[in-house]
Amino acid sequence: MDSKRVLFVSQEIHPYLPENTISSTTLALAKKTNDSGHQVRVFMPRFGVINERRHQLHEVIRLSGMNVV
Repeated sequence: MDSKRVLFVSQEIHPYLPENTISSTTLALAKKTNDSGHQVRVFMPRFGVINERRHQLHEVIRLSGMNVV
């Protein structure tokens, strides 16, 4: 099976925000997809409570060459 690039868009993901149903489900889906051999990226809003240095996050200014289906 060929590796695919998968983009998850979610309002929250654990451990960046407190654990709840949405954040833990997003994390589980991303991990399961990654374990299946696919490349995974997760987009979420940048809330003020998230420490970018602690979690090694970076802002994405533009997306090029990506087809969103």
